[in-house]
Amino acid sequence: MGAENGIDEMAARAEALSPKRLALLTGFFIIALAALLVTKLQEEVSARRIETELRVTQGASECAGSLNVALMTGSSAEQTMSNCYPGGSSGVFHLTADGNVLASIGATEKISLDAAVIATLQLDRRGQGILDLEKTKASAAWRLLDNGEVLLVAAPSHDFYERTPIWFAYGLILAAITLVTTALMSAFIQQSRVAAEAAGAVGALQRSNDSLSAGRCCPWHFDGRERKIMLSRGFLEPLGLGARDRCFTLPEISALVHPSDLRNALAIFTGDTSGITEDIIRLREPNGSYSRIYLRTSPDATRFERVGVAFDLTGAKSISAGAAIAEARLKDAIESIPEAFVLWDAHGQLAAWNRRFAGIFRLAPGALRAGMSPQEIAKHAKAGSDIVSQYFGPNAPLNEQSVEVALKGDRWLHISRRRTAEGGLVCIASNVTDMKRHARAQKKKEHVLRDTVQDLELSRKDLSETMHKYELEKHRAEEASQSKSEFLANMSHELRTPLNAINGFSEIMQSELYGPLGDQKYKEYVDDILSSGQHLLELVEDILDMSKIEAGRIQLQPERVELERILHESARLVAKRANDAGITLTVSVNHAPAVWADARAVKQVALNLLSNAIKFTNKGGEVTLTAEADLDSVTIIVADSGTGIDQEHLGKLGAPFELVESYASRSQSGSGLGLALSKSLMELHSGILAIASQPGKGTVACAAFPRRQGARVRLPQFIRDEAHVLTDIVALEEVKTEAAE
Repeated sequence: MGAENGIDEMAARAEALSPKRLALLTGFFIIALAALLVTKLQEEVSARRIETELRVTQGASECAGSLNVALMTGSSAEQTMSNCYPGGSSGVFHLTADGNVLASIGATEKISLDAAVIATLQLDRRGQGILDLEKTKASAAWRLLDNGEVLLVAAPSHDFYERTPIWFAYGLILAAITLVTTALMSAFIQQSRVAAEAAGAVGALQRSNDSLSAGRCCPWHFDGRERKIMLSRGFLEPLGLGARDRCFTLPEISALVHPSDLRNALAIFTGDTSGITEDIIRLREPNGSYSRIYLRTSPDATRFERVGVAFDLTGAKSISAGAAIAEARLKDAIESIPEAFVLWDAHGQLAAWNRRFAGIFRLAPGALRAGMSPQEIAKHAKAGSDIVSQYFGPNAPLNEQSVEVALKGDRWLHISRRRTAEGGLVCIASNVTDMKRHARAQKKKEHVLRDTVQDLELSRKDLSETMHKYELEKHRAEEASQSKSEFLANMSHELRTPLNAINGFSEIMQSELYGPLGDQKYKEYVDDILSSGQHLLELVEDILDMSKIEAGRIQLQPERVELERILHESARLVAKRANDAGITLTVSVNHAPAVWADARAVKQVALNLLSNAIKFTNKGGEVTLTAEADLDSVTIIVADSGTGIDQEHLGKLGAPFELVESYASRSQSGSGLGLALSKSLMELHSGILAIASQPGKGTVACAAFPRRQGARVRLPQFIRDEAHVLTDIVALEEVKTEAAE
């Protein structure tokens, strides 16, 4: 009775501390705390404003006195203001009588006095007030000096020292307390719920134990490792075997059990003798007499973990053993079985069942009673009446102890059947609908997967054939490209010989080495022949170099190259051309660091960039050659003031024989190979070639070379966002990766 009162009291306390009440109390607490913090916040803000006014007033008075002394002694006014500066975020201003600022120190970038603000002040007398500045409100105080000038001290009105806003600290405090309080209340609410559930569980357990004790029944448990058997107090106390739960060892059990029943008792408890799962055992009482108890366990119990029930049959001596067993089978312990359970006695009559069995066949509550035949149960069944007699009945054939049965609505049962020692029948049915559906779905997926694999095999075969054709076409294309490059290289070599002769004889005729040509027209014709021959020779040289690169026959000899010397030589080579075109050429490459590259290739890239810049710059324009370096790379920068290139045309640059429309429309001739050749040479150096341009403003071309072998090149910061990179970035990264490996 005391235990029941304790459980009821625990449940009442858990109900009193409901989550809604705790949440309401927590809300009131947080609101009260917030109100207190707001009040404290207002006091702190007011205190900081008052402190600011006092410090500004004190600073103005002290600095005015010090400045009057400085004026009389001829000391520096600014030095005096620095000595008397009040600190914090204040500003000290020395003003004329008209309001002009003579000097200022302190936080003048934030406290900025303009003429409009000064005009509102009455500087002819001492005073103080709040100034509405552009960036903040300031508390100010001013004092007249002996010479008629004014000293003014100002600071932010909300805080002289510009400390962290006080609301931030109080906000953090409120948030932290709210978080902690909420967490504690949540934990307390959770604990209250757990306590309520525990009280309910303890109550249910207490009621269950009371029910078992009233029926003189208890569950037993055998621990195969400890070799001990546990029996409860409610079962032992009426037999005079103790007033508490006890664990009996096997020798103790052997001493209590009647010698004739010992074998069966140990078989039920320990499973040492197979086939016996229930029997009536005589147990010795302290007075020497014997009490009858009924022991039972599951047929599937293992030898290491066995459980069962024990019924005290004392006082039921007039009841037959069969009747006592039947009564024991009707206990509520059967309801704990999750599957459908039904037990028939040796006469084929219903002995025990559970609600799960009645639910499967939709039997009304109270329709089942002990002693019914399968035919009577089938009459009351609203679903699957034929299955009851066919699979669950005591006369069902037992050639298969386990069988799967289909029900209506695509449902399945797995029925396990076993004969009892007395000749009855136990049937247990499990719902395997989900397993069957999963198996069908799995089989369907396997079929789909098999079809998918077949499709993939066919696709793989087609892909293999396509790849084979692709390899053949690729090989043919590479052979054609190789043949083209070799043909261009041979043809260019053959063309250079006559062109050198033409240019040589033209230069002799132009210089009139062997006498005057006569008519002026001849001289003009000779100039045209020489100019055309030189242009054609340059074109042939470019074609020869491009063909060598494409054919893979060009061999670079990277070494440490003095970039400054190379750039000066390149500038001297194009200086005459720039001068003849009326273009100013500016070279600023002194102290350019060395690079790791092929000297001839560096010179060729520089000449190509300079030639393009001069070629497409109008008369009177300017071309600039500079160099910029970082720790890993050096960038040659050629800038011109020419016509420029549209952004949509920058993507065409770098392709062989490609001329941008704005370039091709000019009178200057070009093959379109200069940038393509430079691009290829830069890629061979793992460098970067980039161009940035704006129509009407000019063009900037950059060529970045590594300073040492394997270094990572990059463009200068000023051109990274606008530059169009001509070199192949992917190929460049692959080259760098191979070099790193």
